Amino acid sequence: MQPTTSNRTLVAILGGGLFSALGVGLFAFILPLVSLDERVSGAWIGTAFAGYYLAKLLVSPLSGLAADRFGPRRVLIAATCAGCLVPLAYFAVPSLMTLYAIQICLGLVSGLVRPVGLAALGGSGSGPALSRRFAVHAALFSGATFAGPILGGLLYQGGTMEPVLLGLVLCLGLALAATGLLPAGTATTRPREEEPAGNPRPSREKTFALLLAIGGRSLGIGLLTAFYPIVLASALGRHGPVVAAVYAVPGLATFLGLALSGRFTHRAPHMDRIVLGMLLSACGLFALGECTRLWQFVTFGTLMGFGSALSIPASMFLASTLTRRQGAIFGAANLASGLGFLFGPLLGGLIIARLHSPLPALQAAAVLGAFCCLPMLAVVFREQFHWGRGMVRTAVVCLGILFAALMTAGLSPNLGLDRPERDLYRFTDVAMGTVVNLTLEAQSREGASLAARRAMTAMRALQQDFDHRNPRGSVGRINRAAGQSWVKPSPRTFSLLTRALELSRATNGVFDPTVGALTTSPFYYAMDESVARAKSGLVDYRLVLLDRPGARVRLKKRGMALDLGGIAKGTIVDAAVELLQKQGIRAGIVEAGGDFRCFGDRQWRVGVRHPRTSAVFQTIPIRERSVCGSGDYQQFVDAGDGADGQRHHHIIDPSTLDSAHESIGVTVIADTAELADGLATTLFIMGPARGTEFLKRYSPDSAAIWFLPDRTVAYTDNFPH
Repeated sequence: MQPTTSNRTLVAILGGGLFSALGVGLFAFILPLVSLDERVSGAWIGTAFAGYYLAKLLVSPLSGLAADRFGPRRVLIAATCAGCLVPLAYFAVPSLMTLYAIQICLGLVSGLVRPVGLAALGGSGSGPALSRRFAVHAALFSGATFAGPILGGLLYQGGTMEPVLLGLVLCLGLALAATGLLPAGTATTRPREEEPAGNPRPSREKTFALLLAIGGRSLGIGLLTAFYPIVLASALGRHGPVVAAVYAVPGLATFLGLALSGRFTHRAPHMDRIVLGMLLSACGLFALGECTRLWQFVTFGTLMGFGSALSIPASMFLASTLTRRQGAIFGAANLASGLGFLFGPLLGGLIIARLHSPLPALQAAAVLGAFCCLPMLAVVFREQFHWGRGMVRTAVVCLGILFAALMTAGLSPNLGLDRPERDLYRFTDVAMGTVVNLTLEAQSREGASLAARRAMTAMRALQQDFDHRNPRGSVGRINRAAGQSWVKPSPRTFSLLTRALELSRATNGVFDPTVGALTTSPFYYAMDESVARAKSGLVDYRLVLLDRPGARVRLKKRGMALDLGGIAKGTIVDAAVELLQKQGIRAGIVEAGGDFRCFGDRQWRVGVRHPRTSAVFQTIPIRERSVCGSGDYQQFVDAGDGADGQRHHHIIDPSTLDSAHESIGVTVIADTAELADGLATTLFIMGPARGTEFLKRYSPDSAAIWFLPDRTVAYTDNFPH
């Protein structure tokens, strides 16, 4: 291959890979956050990412074979061209399901671009020069892994997907332009004369060991990609740029590690470097499962990144030496990687469902990744350290026992909790589109764990029944039959809707569940005001008909819809508390996304956060009561420039069908979580003047604090100071 042609190949492969990875990275980071905003459970998020990795898994080996047969140029141009067009589907059908479909299609694109690009690099040279090319490729890919989430976080600051998708299209368009530079005669099969003389054919054992190690590493990365944003949002708060920056630390560390370690690129790497790097990454991932503070996430994320800097280019180079047919070997490597990426999110979803925390899932993936390095470690012991078979077998067995012990400890029922003091246990899980924390006082950890699992199962079941996004749930069925027929919902839904309408009457429509005619549309708060005007005749709680003897519901007009989001979270929290008490839990806190219900003969101290700074504004003592908040900081779009720019957010004033602007945040203390949740929504819309008078009449024992647009604070007289 001539030098000029070789340079064009290098530029085309590196540029195409960089921009495609950047686009896929920015989209993959945002998707879990959008899913949280839309109240999708952790299992659904894991399934969506599993679909992405399944698509990569299916297409990777075929893409390598196609590149060997037809050349890489056609395959890469077709993949990047399709990647440019797929995101446009969202502009025609703006829904979460469309985003998931785009994610799966991007899996197909990635499954074509990465292995074919690596195969083209593998066919472009040999020896130290090829090692340098793989190192540069890995460095650029890691840079994209770091920059993608940062770019995605910036594009998603307004809370809408359109800028994110346009950024994705732009990145893949640049990838297509770079791919067009690839010479037409580029091949992925090395000429026989380029093989080093006397180079023995690598053993099947070495090939198997490499592919298994790659699969184990990918399992951890896949699980981390799906659930790490949720872990960070739970620990650090849901602040897009901060979460994005911490999420990107492993990628940045990999990039810097490759850039600062020029010695990796000037000689052929040994297998010990691959094993060392993968084990360092596994240690970092395991430690992330214990992290709660920013510096801890940064430290161990950096360790993961440096491990990748050691292992990724070395494993690429080793793979390229295993056969002349670069497409076949890199297709097999990406098949192994795809299996790991497929099973990682699925494994995470299963562990979260059992242990109610994503943290043990990170640790389980780390241990499995270390397990998968054992065959390669055996080869290193034998070939590079010249150990005998008996010593190798003993060392591998001992390490296997150690890893098994770590796995057993990580997946034991009590690891998903924390014990800050005697008889007090803490569990974490994902439900209702947010992180749920259960702090339970019980006689034993086994009893607390069983009660927590049952409570989380009940919460998810109620969420499905109350959620308008579930077409088979009670609210979904009522909405589908709007203007047509009566629907018999579940008893709990009928009871909740009855109480919600009573609150609507008491507030004269300030609280109105029929605002769902607008809010059931994705990103409704960012839509043109003409959409709201068109829905105005459909928002009126008096158009909801109840057949009390038959426990049936009917919406009078077509296009009407119920959205119980302003009260249902509190109802679900109350139901969880009721179930926990029936199981013998003496006291505890059920907290979902910042809303609390404290129960039992125990006093708790609860922090009230400022809606703009997220710092704890005030700490209040709570016993046998609930604390719920409502604010404009969860889902919003900032409009206008400067301090006077209005924020369009998800809390809609039914009288205007626009975002309410009397408050920026409200926290309410009430006897039940349902009452506190409903009042928080109502008082946010009313503001302190009307809200204080209403609260005195409707629920004088409840208390509230308002955070106002001018950064002042208003209290009811009975709010604890």
